[in-house]
Amino acid sequence: EITDTLMNRAKLIFTIDPGRKLQIEKINIVGNESIKERLIKKKMKEVKENTWFRLAKQIYKKDKYEEAKENLLKLYKSKGFRDIQIVKDTLYVKKFGKDDGLQIDINVAEGNKYFVRNINWDGNTIYTDDRLTQSLGFKKGDVFNETLYDENLVQNKEGTDVSSLYQNIGYLFFQLEKNVEVVAPDSVDLNFFIIEDEIATLVNVDFKGNTRTHDNVIRRELRTYPGEIYSREAIMRSIRQLQTLSYFVPEKFDTNLDYDYEAKKVSITYILEETTGTDNFELSGGFGGRGIGMILSARVNFNNFSIQNAFNKDSYQILPTGDGQKLSVGIQVTGRGYQNYDVAFTEPWFNGKPTSLGFSTSYSLYSTSTFRYELFSSSISVGRRLTWPDDYFSQSNAIILQKYNVDDPDGTVYGNSGNTFLLSYRSILERNSLDNFISPNNGSKFTLQLDLAPPVFSFSEYYKLKVKYQYHIPIISKLVMTYGLEWGHLGWFTQDRRSQFQRFYMGGTPLQQRQSFTNDNIDLRGFPGGLGGSITPYQDGQPIGGRIYNKYFAEARYPLVSNAQLQLIPYMFAEAGNVYRNFSSYDPFDNKRATGFGARIFLPILGLVDLSYGYRFDGVPGSSIAPRKWEFLFNIGAPF
Repeated sequence: EITDTLMNRAKLIFTIDPGRKLQIEKINIVGNESIKERLIKKKMKEVKENTWFRLAKQIYKKDKYEEAKENLLKLYKSKGFRDIQIVKDTLYVKKFGKDDGLQIDINVAEGNKYFVRNINWDGNTIYTDDRLTQSLGFKKGDVFNETLYDENLVQNKEGTDVSSLYQNIGYLFFQLEKNVEVVAPDSVDLNFFIIEDEIATLVNVDFKGNTRTHDNVIRRELRTYPGEIYSREAIMRSIRQLQTLSYFVPEKFDTNLDYDYEAKKVSITYILEETTGTDNFELSGGFGGRGIGMILSARVNFNNFSIQNAFNKDSYQILPTGDGQKLSVGIQVTGRGYQNYDVAFTEPWFNGKPTSLGFSTSYSLYSTSTFRYELFSSSISVGRRLTWPDDYFSQSNAIILQKYNVDDPDGTVYGNSGNTFLLSYRSILERNSLDNFISPNNGSKFTLQLDLAPPVFSFSEYYKLKVKYQYHIPIISKLVMTYGLEWGHLGWFTQDRRSQFQRFYMGGTPLQQRQSFTNDNIDLRGFPGGLGGSITPYQDGQPIGGRIYNKYFAEARYPLVSNAQLQLIPYMFAEAGNVYRNFSSYDPFDNKRATGFGARIFLPILGLVDLSYGYRFDGVPGSSIAPRKWEFLFNIGAPF
């Protein structure tokens, strides 16, 4: 269209018809003689064929297609084919039935498969050849996995790579020259030349981005200190410690290194971003089982509290924060006789040392027209971090005073009606290397707990031992597997002053179990828990609780959404466990089993909500728990 004849100008108008989006209907791999097409397509996860079981449309995107081809090359290189090439790839439209679709043809030239012949090191004085070869992860005759080769030289997940060996002991400026030499049609020699250089020293450690959390709370979690030698491991551990505080956005963690090569000095700055809220208000409801009905619960958790600022008029805030203290206030009631009130406070660094000091008190009441159970409990606890066997260990001690008041004219498994006093000492030894308490990606947690309630004064007595272990391991992408087990035993010192309030019952979640505060309740998904719904031995049609329990569990989860505003973590689980009257009836292979699926939803204002839907294979003789039934459970709080 000519718009200006005098200036010789014209307007060009383009009309574009994008047509309809076509799906990828077929992917052909040509030239693959050593690796099956099915495995190649699986690794090319960014592009997939349209099939009946895929609900989402398989639309071609150029950037995703390039990633898929890179994954194809990585797969071949991990199998020893270092000369792999994509010699041709074609994308075209083709008829598939009545509709048009896209077909992708990828032609590959595999080349030879290589094996490691010799591994040669030169220039190393700190570590022996054998030690470096061990970190490299190859030996003579191994398939040359180029992906593993690169990871074990620079940085692998375990921190056992060659670079970490040097950088963990101060050799920040260490240099490594590598050469893969083809010495036969199917063999390579791996040659390395190392310049170790000198040790680097930290001169400054700083952080920025904390707007509410006080500097001392951050600094006390760091493992890097001015004057010490540089350590990559110490930096990674510092980041892990800061992540477990849950005060900062995990995806925003970063570090800046500023170094002076001539002086061999380095400064570190940790980059942080505060979450939108570390405190939360929980409001929940659930079904408590037969005789309880609906439960309503409200709780306020201040996870970064500052009691000092609460009494400081100059820095007064409606919600004083920043000192890393924890304050929790909760109430739970039903319209049918159950009440619970509790307050707890913890100072994780008492008197400026890695020693925690905590106080808690609670009151629970369950009352009907025929009986009344009442419990008042108060405790004081002291904990400390340990440095041996490593600094993932901690140990805590608590003194707990409990008063039970039972008014049950018909008699109970707890003994005679009236008051029962317990004064117990609890000692917990724990090793916790989890990187995240909401949804761990890796690490493990081992807990050994011993409770001793001696028959002092006119108090009742018991002792109890509990062991728990869980292990988390990444599988692929963000998929994580968790395995774990638990075991517990209850015993007594005397014959005539035995407390019956600590027997084991299993099933449900803490929300279902709280009305059963006279028992030691063990979580198990797929089973309702609570009064009349727990896994426990029965006598004359009545649940009596057990002295021994074991539990096994496995879980696969995939964090679907992970940001400061929302975390959505769907999962699948399998669990099994049982409660036994005594050692004579104990059988670790006789368990009640369940499997199912669920999701955890974390919102800063509400905390962590856990929803599960489990199918139980087994019932509990003498109870209303029937086999082959589905059970929906609702809980608030971190499972790990």
